Amino acid sequence: MLRDAAKPTSEKPWVAWSVVVIWSLFVFLTIPFARTIRNFVSENWGRDLFTYSVLVVIAVALVASAFYVIRYRVSAPKSHLLWLTTTAIFFTAYTIYLGKRSPEESIHFIQYGVLGILVFRALSIKYRDITIYFSASIIGGMIGIIDELIQWLIPERFWDFRDVWINFFAAALVQVAISKGLRPAYISNRPSIQNIRFLCRLLAAAAAMIGVSLLNTPERVAWYAERIPGLEYLKNNESIMVEYAYQHHDPEIGIFFSRFPLNDLRKTDLARGKEAAAVLNMYPDRASYKDFLKIYTSAVDPFLHEARVHLYSRDANFSVALNIGPTSDGYEWALTKAYRENQILEKYFSNTLQSSIYVWPPEKFTLTEQYLQQEKVFRSWVSRHLITSVTDIQVATFFVLLVVGLVLSDLYLKRRGRLSK
Repeated sequence: MLRDAAKPTSEKPWVAWSVVVIWSLFVFLTIPFARTIRNFVSENWGRDLFTYSVLVVIAVALVASAFYVIRYRVSAPKSHLLWLTTTAIFFTAYTIYLGKRSPEESIHFIQYGVLGILVFRALSIKYRDITIYFSASIIGGMIGIIDELIQWLIPERFWDFRDVWINFFAAALVQVAISKGLRPAYISNRPSIQNIRFLCRLLAAAAAMIGVSLLNTPERVAWYAERIPGLEYLKNNESIMVEYAYQHHDPEIGIFFSRFPLNDLRKTDLARGKEAAAVLNMYPDRASYKDFLKIYTSAVDPFLHEARVHLYSRDANFSVALNIGPTSDGYEWALTKAYRENQILEKYFSNTLQSSIYVWPPEKFTLTEQYLQQEKVFRSWVSRHLITSVTDIQVATFFVLLVVGLVLSDLYLKRRGRLSK
């Protein structure tokens, strides 16, 4: 396959693109079974098998491409090999990094690395200048967005912008290996107007897809889920694409995040304290916590959702401290985090907390206060994924202008092409 990427394919366009579609469908069809596969591999061989498998594929690809360069390339083989080795090192380093957090995610490198080669082959039938590498990367990234969208639509699967990046990274890094390592002789360094126009259209489509994803907030999901038959379940979807909210700095506590301004948070607590507490009391332990999150998502009831997650964070940190013991280095910080979360609850969810069964007994408060690390800045774990640096209106404005700018660039290049004839 790497050799095919280094010379023009003789396939008809529809055949080459059919291969891209078939491979993409294969990737999509594995989505519903991904968790089952992960559990099976974990139980029988351990999750590290994913990491080792990807590392083996990277090594095989490097050896195969190096063999091609040594055997078929006449000029500057060392430069070719250096670029191939460098891209392999990047893939290896990222695979090892993912292996420490979520080993199965490294499989994306195989899926989208192969996809990057297939897209390049299909494009090379018509597009044979330097823009092909950028176009192939963008198409790979767009298919990666569709991949994540399908995951978001499947219950108990999750949308993750990080996975979108991993998909794009794999497809793009393969283009580096092809362009600098294999260096197909039939690819020109000078781009044509026609191919730049095609790249502009791809960029506009990709920008539109990313922009729509960044505007798919729980409120908007709830709006169209009520109006489109079959999508009602999305209102209770645990997977959230994106949320915009507020970052609050309380000098007595630290930093925490909320979907409400502070005044609205206090007003909601005053208005709903007893009613909210009654619901929270129905989910008192960790076993019922997951059930609560499925029912009371941030789209359904953001206030209740935030209150319960703060309670969970407080109690989880307290339990961590008890489990690791006073001799552990993390003991005092775990108790500090529990104390700060309780402060947030007492100050901004006071009516709800006082009406619930979650009020701390004096001994817990005394213990956490005794080991409180005043000098450390507390940053709440709760709702840390919320986007607070920009608003959704600002994001929408940026992407609309970006798409319009790319479309106008395409039209300008079209006019320029006509005038040059």
